[in-house]
Amino acid sequence: MRSCSILSGRLPISGRMNKSMDLHSNRNPSPLWPWALTLYARPGVSEALLILQDEAGLDVCELLWGLWLLSHDRAPKTDLASRLAPVRQWQQHYTQPLRQLRRDLKAQAADRPELEQMRTHIKKAELQSERETLNRLEALALSASTPCLPDKAFETLSRHLIGELDTRHQTLISQLRLESENMAPPSC
Repeated sequence: MRSCSILSGRLPISGRMNKSMDLHSNRNPSPLWPWALTLYARPGVSEALLILQDEAGLDVCELLWGLWLLSHDRAPKTDLASRLAPVRQWQQHYTQPLRQLRRDLKAQAADRPELEQMRTHIKKAELQSERETLNRLEALALSASTPCLPDKAFETLSRHLIGELDTRHQTLISQLRLESENMAPPSC
């Protein structure tokens, strides 16, 4: 099991809204997809997530899911790796190839409008694939998460989804955590 050195730095949780939720309720106050879009649109968040994806090899959808769980005072259960396997397989077979195609076309599309149109379609498919990933992760939250105190939830999130990071990447994770904690729930 991987450990994370960012655990030693406790972040203040005072002033947090009571964001606990009953994941088994039909009245889920903030579904993952709109919550993730709201967080992603906050200043600096998309940049931080893409750096963590490209430099640290972290999965943006899993990070968003983990932060969403954390914002609702929940943590992944200990058998998370086996439960995440089908979601990770989806990412590997669909999302990652679409992302790579989109990135590969970027330079060529600069000079050819028809390729830019194709790249735009691939980008939309990639986004739809990421949405499907988040839908699967939200469904997984019903069986693979448990209520938890915020600091304990962060430790569990770090252990299962983040792992060992250098100081720069630890700082980005801390910034993402603060942004997600300070975010008002999206209106659905």
